[in-house]
Amino acid sequence: MNGIICLETEWEHTIVKNRLSLKTEPLLDFLKSSCLCKVIYRRVATKSELQYYLRRFKNVEYIDYSIIYLSFHGDTHSIMLEGEPKNNRELSLEDLSIMADGCFENRFVHFSSCRTFGGGNTELEKFKSSTGALYISGYTTSVDSTLSAINDIAFFDQIFRFKKKKALISSAMNKYYEGLGKKLGFRIL
Repeated sequence: MNGIICLETEWEHTIVKNRLSLKTEPLLDFLKSSCLCKVIYRRVATKSELQYYLRRFKNVEYIDYSIIYLSFHGDTHSIMLEGEPKNNRELSLEDLSIMADGCFENRFVHFSSCRTFGGGNTELEKFKSSTGALYISGYTTSVDSTLSAINDIAFFDQIFRFKKKKALISSAMNKYYEGLGKKLGFRIL
């Protein structure tokens, strides 16, 4: 269970003030060589593209990919699909759970997006339960892309070290990266 599937937004489609030059692919290359993990990386701009990949990655040949890494703009309990019309960009966690249709089951699902974990726990717990995700993680604040990239690398490293032991993963993240986690509002459920 040493693999990462990353679905990342098409940053070029976003409004000018939110365009980022940081992409996750170089981070994944680093993880691939340092953690000796398998990596699949896909860019998505629309809900239909996201749904296509979620359907594909629930197939049995992808069972060894234990982490689903979602790199998007976000807001409270939602992510943004930048290729959609402005009034249809937001995808709620509830709608994502329906769209995932089993893809997140027994996997770590990490939201590398601003504010997706903001607000109360009810929606987050519902998402985790309805998708069958092993653990879900994300940020409560508007994050700095460099700092969140550092946190993402550290978090995935701890997952690969401790596998499915949430207490050990959380403990290691608190021990080594507590200040960073607090600054970003990083949470694991």
